[in-house]
Amino acid sequence: MRANRRKRPPVMSAGRWITLSAALIILILVALNWYYRSVQSPVWREEQAAEAEAKDRGSLSSVDSSYHYVWDEPVWIVKGKDHNGDTTYVWLKQNESITLRADEGLAKADIKERFLLGKPDANISHLKLGLFGGQPVWEIFYSRDQAGVTNHYYEFYRFRDGVFLITYKLPAR
Repeated sequence: MRANRRKRPPVMSAGRWITLSAALIILILVALNWYYRSVQSPVWREEQAAEAEAKDRGSLSSVDSSYHYVWDEPVWIVKGKDHNGDTTYVWLKQNESITLRADEGLAKADIKERFLLGKPDANISHLKLGLFGGQPVWEIFYSRDQAGVTNHYYEFYRFRDGVFLITYKLPAR
């Protein structure tokens, strides 16, 4: 008689497993998004404050980009447009700022070209604006393979005229 009884269907059918898995994946993604936003929100607030300060101090009408830079001292570097539509950079230090139009200094492409003329084998990791010794500079971080050893360097060039300032060699691994 037992063989004639019907077996009860399982509680978790294939459709329910799929629904449960999808809900769990969505829950994990929402939690990760919330965590990321909570970790990044102080950085975003500081960036927004720096951009607002650059608009005020540097007379910018719009902001294109900004980043935090630390070498001698922490500084925010903000790129934007002034009221005449010219590209302008603002270096925001603790109590003061430096504002220069892009045409008052060398362009990134010009610095890169000059640099690669002297060191064609260099592998540039980044080339960005910075502040060194209280003056606006171009910072180049690069590596060179010399005698089978890869060495890393920082070089600084004055923003206004591209004059070489100094090289720092990092210890080889």
